Amino acid sequence: MQLKLDDISDLGQRFCVAVSGGADSLALCLLAQNWAEENGHTLVALSVDHGLRTEAAAECQWVHETLADYGIEHHTLIWTGDKPVRAIQAAAREARYDLMGRWCKAQGIKDLLLAHHQDDQGETFLMRLARGSGVDGLSAMQKVTYRGALRLIRPLLDVPKAALKKYLQDRNQDWIEDPSNQNEAFDRVKMRNAMSSLADVGLTPDRLAQTALSMQRVRKTLEHFCQQWLFEHARLYEEGYVTLTTNALLDENEEIVLRGLSRIGQMVGGDIYPPRLEKLCRLHKTLSSGQDATLMGCRWMVTETEVLVCREIREKDVPENLYDLDCATSLADMEMRVLGEDGWADVLAHASEIDRRGLPMAVIYALVSFWDKQGVSAVPHLGYKRADVIFDAKLRFIPNLDRFS
Repeated sequence: MQLKLDDISDLGQRFCVAVSGGADSLALCLLAQNWAEENGHTLVALSVDHGLRTEAAAECQWVHETLADYGIEHHTLIWTGDKPVRAIQAAAREARYDLMGRWCKAQGIKDLLLAHHQDDQGETFLMRLARGSGVDGLSAMQKVTYRGALRLIRPLLDVPKAALKKYLQDRNQDWIEDPSNQNEAFDRVKMRNAMSSLADVGLTPDRLAQTALSMQRVRKTLEHFCQQWLFEHARLYEEGYVTLTTNALLDENEEIVLRGLSRIGQMVGGDIYPPRLEKLCRLHKTLSSGQDATLMGCRWMVTETEVLVCREIREKDVPENLYDLDCATSLADMEMRVLGEDGWADVLAHASEIDRRGLPMAVIYALVSFWDKQGVSAVPHLGYKRADVIFDAKLRFIPNLDRFS
């Protein structure tokens, strides 16, 4: 068995592989090592100890020792802090991506390989079908996706799980069995267990994965027209907001409109995943009636000629996947957060004549700012810094710009 990565453009000279120690990720890691050696690349394996099971630390150590035998660099990342009591798998997944994304960014690595395989793709398709997903949801997992600047690559989506296990068995390589994979408290496990019965009536993982691939082709076509719609009707601003002509809401191609609204919300609000279809339909109906709305962490404000979309300010945290910060001075004593009304009042107290640069107040309140113990120290998009502050940093808004290409 060989890994297919030649179709991935500009793969980093160093790239990472997520390795839990299970058969899937361990097989991917060893396959990737073979590919890297043949093509002059270097891989680094990353594991995450979520702290949810007592065995996790020992398992990560086993992975470290096993990969050391193959000469593979390996690092274990620790999820610290409070753990959720609900939606545990989803929270753990987000924490895992966040930890690995931060590590990759610190190391200047832009590519992370994930071991999702054909059986996972079939499960994902069925789970999305059960939720009433549209074209995007039924496209299941894409081979290449992005989380901010980190590129996630899934090269095994056409490979059955059984083939990965056989690959390890042929190499006399053991793996770890995660007991949570048998816990029917999790929806994915329930769907996995149901798939054996579905296969008896022809709904095999291969057939499901092929259907997902067909939906991906449909999705790609819709994305083409969606980008045209965005290019014609929407404008993206460096301060992190979007304006959309109200006429765009009346487009007879409702699927394109819904898709465009979702893309705008994701770009401005920073959500990785689109909202449920029914929520998008409700948003479209509300905006078309001339009423304001909130969705995806965004405020949608309607005027006679346009819809202004900016981030909500109820959360102080800034979606880090939306911004790139280049610092020439230390920001160790500063916190990056949304400006808000209190922050704007603090700015005015120190610079009453500050130039608003024509920005709507809703946008100003949602701007990224830097705070210290004395209050607001800097607001880069307003060119503001408090007189006593040494601040030399560039802040760039970096949403997924291919949505507007």
